[in-house]
Amino acid sequence: MIEVIGWIGFLFIIIGYILNARQLISCFYVWGLGNILMIVYALLTNTLPNLATAVIVLMMNIYGYREWSNND
Repeated sequence: MIEVIGWIGFLFIIIGYILNARQLISCFYVWGLGNILMIVYALLTNTLPNLATAVIVLMMNIYGYREWSNND
């Protein structure tokens, strides 16, 4: 079950990249969910480099969302 969480998180992150390339603000919701799943996966597998990456990228997603929202 733990590995399934990681793969689902991975899929959400990839879909988030595709939505971002299409310049859709919904990419940040999909990316965020993917990174939250990756955080859970990293905690369950005790992989600190993956945890750090997922947390930093999630913070970047929040920053990007705020920047895009301020430009409307």
